[in-house]
This record gives sequence, structure tokens and C-alpha cells, in this order.
Amino acid sequence: MRKTTCILAGTLLLLAAGGYLLPEAPAQLPNKILMENSAGRVVFDHEAHKGTYAIECQTCHHDAPGAGVPGQPCKTCHGVEFDASFRGHPRTLASETCAACHHMTLQHKDWGHANHIRFALECTECHHVTQLEETPQNCANCHDRNVDMGRIPSLKNAVHTRCARCHEDVLKADDMHSCAECHTPAATREVQGALPERALVSCASCHKTEASRLVPGSMAAYHALCIGCHKKQGGPVDNCAQCHIKQ
Repeated sequence: MRKTTCILAGTLLLLAAGGYLLPEAPAQLPNKILMENSAGRVVFDHEAHKGTYAIECQTCHHDAPGAGVPGQPCKTCHGVEFDASFRGHPRTLASETCAACHHMTLQHKDWGHANHIRFALECTECHHVTQLEETPQNCANCHDRNVDMGRIPSLKNAVHTRCARCHEDVLKADDMHSCAECHTPAATREVQGALPERALVSCASCHKTEASRLVPGSMAAYHALCIGCHKKQGGPVDNCAQCHIKQ
């Protein structure tokens, strides 16, 4: 009896160890998805869009960090309320998806010190007068990169203010496209993994529009993505019954 028990225990141990060591089977992608909707159910042919039409995953799953990597369910972000409960989203959303909203990946261009000298600008146009600094200093030597220190503005505010004195035509406060005049923006999909702490800033740092209007609700998101794509393909989308099935 004891021998039989030992054999059974050993067999179970081997099976358990084998199951642990074997590679995990890849998740099967759905062929079709049934979406419940008050306007009528929508049957989405996932396999056709992925295989037949060869549409990249990130066309729809725009928070996925890479091709073939599943993103969050659409309603995880679309349709949420930006109230106190949303403050816990860093613990409920995958860190790989941060870049979908926190796309603050502006990199510095070479602003061209030699060119500015060639334009016959005086050093004091950018650097402070000699009473403050005997020799021209690097701006970051005195200005904190992120924080205003009393009468000394942060590096960001100091540089923006100084550059805007001559470049008012391109530096428009309410136009984010003007950032590209001095910064090289990196596309969201180029950001892999968790973002650095400096990128996790509030929407209001760049956008003048309130956050609740920046992220469309689920219906608006679905309609914009699906209808927009079908229109590009030349297919008319002028009837709700083309997608919605009345019950």
C-alpha cells in the first residue's frame, strides 16, 4: 500500500512539474465577437479583419505595445469617468499601455548655437548680463529642470520664455504642433514598456481641453474607428442596420 502511494505521489509530482515547465499555450484569438449594445447587437468578424483584410492589431488596439500583443479591452479606457475613482488606474491598467495617454515623449533637437551666433546675435540675447554671470553659463546650471524656485523659473519656463521673444511666429501657446519646432516627438507606438517618471504628467500639462473630452466614450470611439475605416475603403456606412442587429 505504501509503495503504491509513493508511486502515485511521484507520478503526480512529475506531472505537476512537467506542466509548470512546459511553455504556456498561446491564447487563441476569437473568430467572432458579439458586442452587446442598446442599439442592437454587433457581430464583429475578428478573424476576417485580422486574416483576410490583414489589418494590424494596433489599428484597433492602439494601446498595445507591439504587434501581436493584446491590448486592454476598449471599455477599460473608453467610457470611463475621470472622477476620483480613476485615480487608481495605475494599479488596474498594464504599465505597457501608459503611452496610449501619456505620450509626452518630446526629445530635444540641436537648436543650433552656431547658427544663432552667425545671425549676429549678442550673447546677452540669451545669456544673462555679466553682473549675474562673469562668463556665459549653461541654463541648467542655475535653472531647475522641473521646478520654479521663487523668482528663478524652471528650465522649461525659462527657455520657452527666452525663445518666444524671437520666435513668436512659431511658438503658439495653444498649438501643440508648434512643439515640433524645437522638439522631436516620438510616436506612441515607439515607446516600449513603462514610461519614465517625467512622462507621467497630467493631460493639462499640454492640452487645454479637459481630460474627459480628450478620451471619447465607447460609442464615439467605436463609431470613429469602424466607420472611419470603412469609409476609407470606399464602403458606404449610412445605415445602423449594417452593423447592428435588432433583437
